[in-house]
Amino acid sequence: MLAMLHDQLHCPGGECPLRRDCVRYRARVYGRQDFFGSPPFDRAAQSCAHHMPLGALIPSAATIRTSAYHRWQAAGSPEGRAEAFWLDAERALLEQALRDIAPESERP
Repeated sequence: MLAMLHDQLHCPGGECPLRRDCVRYRARVYGRQDFFGSPPFDRAAQSCAHHMPLGALIPSAATIRTSAYHRWQAAGSPEGRAEAFWLDAERALLEQALRDIAPESERP
């Protein structure tokens, strides 16, 4: 899920009205740091071709499945607890996504 935050183009935000709902502005920077020179928001069109809504951070079923499987294996592959491992993986991935988009003042 968060692999998309690595080595991606980030936005300085500026006066862009979409910045509060944009991963490119809110997310922490991992890996190489590359930024737009100026916000790419097009005032005339009232849009941004590079806008990435925060909803893009919601983990996919495939990502949750992989995380749940690894957790299940690490726990010794117990029978009958698939749903618990799924929910635990989903919660952990969502929490990580929320930490990654938290404003600087709220980050640990």
